[in-house]
Amino acid sequence: MVTRFLAEENKLFGIEISTPGLKGQSGGPLFNSEGIVYGMQFSTKHLHLGFDIVEKEILLNNKIKKVSDYSFIHLGQCIHVDTIKEFLTDNNVKFYEE
Repeated sequence: MVTRFLAEENKLFGIEISTPGLKGQSGGPLFNSEGIVYGMQFSTKHLHLGFDIVEKEILLNNKIKKVSDYSFIHLGQCIHVDTIKEFLTDNNVKFYEE
């Protein structure tokens, strides 16, 4: 799911998605609902959510345990297809569109 668009200096360059990319997936395609390439994965952003639990006592198997948890959301980042096409055009690389 697209969560937001990425821009610098008021120029769209990418797409943030709610699915994180796994190591080694950079360069993989992002498809739109019709199966057309819409972007290309380039990184995963890790955002701290602030729902931290530090040394909270819980009952586990009838014993008190202390647990800690630091919540993050992992969001995939993709280069927008228009940015890819602009790069290919600027560098005289042939590509096809439907």
